Amino acid sequence: MEQKNGFKALDKSLYWTGGLYLLTAFHHYYGSVVYGTPWRAHVVLLGGMTFLLCLLLAWQYRRSGKKLWLYSYLIIAVLMFGTGIGLFEGLYNHVVKNLLYFAGMNRDSWRIMFPAPAYEVPENFLFEASGVLQFVVGIGQIRSVYKTYQSFKK
Repeated sequence: MEQKNGFKALDKSLYWTGGLYLLTAFHHYYGSVVYGTPWRAHVVLLGGMTFLLCLLLAWQYRRSGKKLWLYSYLIIAVLMFGTGIGLFEGLYNHVVKNLLYFAGMNRDSWRIMFPAPAYEVPENFLFEASGVLQFVVGIGQIRSVYKTYQSFKK
């Protein structure tokens, strides 16, 4: 029964990770079109390859039962998706950026923290909302990866 619960947790973490990937793929592709910055679209391919690696590692763990595959998945998922996308991209690049901008931070100081062309002035609701949502989904993803770790660590 314990292993069955572990696999349920693993499946949930894969859903959260996949959801975060799809959200960030949309966000970056949309940003590349709206802002004329094709370099943003690289996240679609790189994130997709990373998510496929996560699926492969989880599948290998299910097939073999070797914890190396599970821990490899957990580490990659939490570092690349939870931390890289959820915390850095979602929290810093969008939540903090928007809070400081709309709180009236001096524009020159704001630009030091968020230099162009990597950072846009928050004027496109869909781009900013999907960016902030990456933080929210990222927290869910980190939580689900941790629950997966907890369910298998015994």
